Amino acid sequence: MSFIKQNWLLVSLFLGSFTIALWFAFHAISDALYFNDPRNVDVASKPWMTLRYVVLAYDLTRPLGMELLELNPEDDRGVRLGRPARDRNISMEELTGLVGDAAASYREGQE
Repeated sequence: MSFIKQNWLLVSLFLGSFTIALWFAFHAISDALYFNDPRNVDVASKPWMTLRYVVLAYDLTRPLGMELLELNPEDDRGVRLGRPARDRNISMEELTGLVGDAAASYREGQE
């Protein structure tokens, strides 16, 4: 107990760092489990989905997803799919088809 009293700042920093590392590990593992479930892969696009979700669900690269959705690098953070669909004046079903076609051709190129 004397060690903790003498080094309270170091112990606090260690515990804080450990907590943050656990948080990141939990989210990485939960994302990996979620997107490895076949029910969550190649799902129909919804207006609430973000670029990150589409990239993970369709197994695309981020630059390909940005190009596909016609997003600028500055404004891609947190953009929901409803906005690119409105900007292009297409329905969510059409956007799902575009993303699905791009994912299929990308996967063919990977093999």
